Amino acid sequence: MSQFEYLSVLISIIVGLALTQLLSGAARLIQLRHRVPAHATTYCWMALMFLVNTQMWWAAFERRGAADWNFFSFLLYLLMPIIGFLLSYLLVPALDDNDTIDLSTNFAENRPWFFGLLALLPCVSMAEEAVRSGGLNANGDTAFRIVFAMVALVASRVRSPRFQFWNALFALVLVCGYVAALFLRLR
Repeated sequence: MSQFEYLSVLISIIVGLALTQLLSGAARLIQLRHRVPAHATTYCWMALMFLVNTQMWWAAFERRGAADWNFFSFLLYLLMPIIGFLLSYLLVPALDDNDTIDLSTNFAENRPWFFGLLALLPCVSMAEEAVRSGGLNANGDTAFRIVFAMVALVASRVRSPRFQFWNALFALVLVCGYVAALFLRLR
């Protein structure tokens, strides 16, 4: 077993937990659809977090040839799926059969934490890249991550449900384009 294979197991477990939270939450929302009012903003962010978590797992494949792992670099890399899990968990509340959940209220209450963590994710990604490769490239990928973090920080402060919906939809479209441009095929 290579170093990458050994370390990727923990990454896969955490990403799997995040995806489980999103997918089981989606299934529970379908089951409880008569008691849980729909909230398009939450649904957009759930779709985006599914894509982000899957993309993190996909991008991990690029590390398969890395031979210079150390504990600090692994912890920094591990922080990305941990943040992805926390974001996924904040989006979908516990949904028991007897609960009546308001997704809009849940989103509003978790908004500062959600967007704070969302802004942290590209920052950790850039820090991990800088540690791994000895610096950051001044390219479109880095610019995208910086702008994404800044927009997330702004969104953490805006309470308007209309803004939050359009922001979620815009972020979903933007990340779909980002993933399509960077990760459609394994390198």
